[in-house]
Amino acid sequence: MKHILFWSTGKDSTATGIIAKAKGIKIDRIICSLPDPFKQELILKEKFESFMHCKVELVEGPTFEDYFFRKKVRGPHKGTIYGFPMTCFKTCGRILKWEPMAKQLKGYGEFNGLIGIAKGEKRSPPSKNNRSLLLENNITEEKARELCIKEGLLNPLYQIFARTGCVRCPKQSQKALWKMKQIEPEKYKWCLDNDYLSPVKFKPDRTFTELHNHICKKFKDLD
Repeated sequence: MKHILFWSTGKDSTATGIIAKAKGIKIDRIICSLPDPFKQELILKEKFESFMHCKVELVEGPTFEDYFFRKKVRGPHKGTIYGFPMTCFKTCGRILKWEPMAKQLKGYGEFNGLIGIAKGEKRSPPSKNNRSLLLENNITEEKARELCIKEGLLNPLYQIFARTGCVRCPKQSQKALWKMKQIEPEKYKWCLDNDYLSPVKFKPDRTFTELHNHICKKFKDLD
């Protein structure tokens, strides 16, 4: 049975790969969904590929711009765009990650999926076709983090953000957006340049431009 590692660039899935290598478990494929990645994640991807001696296959699906800002070509709303995703829904996860991943996995045949669920996490246990090497080896989230640090594979975003996610995620805190402005200036500027096109505000009560003006004043960022 083939083993496929579901890698998110996070500490738990990275530690899963480290444990698999240490125990001689052959990883046939590594699959990852990054519809709107940070530059640091792409650098980490190359390091992880080198460590695992296995290419990371990125899920084939729409990018953030392709889905939310491309004009619709058919239907009653032809010519319009969705705009920034609403924070009350999980559209990003479903459209940009889960559905493209499910579609891509259909061509992989039978396999066991390796997922990063650590001991003590309040998440659903592995299903019949999935397994967690962290649970099997009593690895907590803290231990998983230590393993990543030891191998030089800890996602650097952990040093910057309280939680990781896509660059242009509207669920980010104001402080996270301020940091995003510094490390991803091109994508930050893209949000400012395209803000006027979106029929949906970036936050429920503010456009991206309004939020930009607020956080620049709040964090005294005059650039």
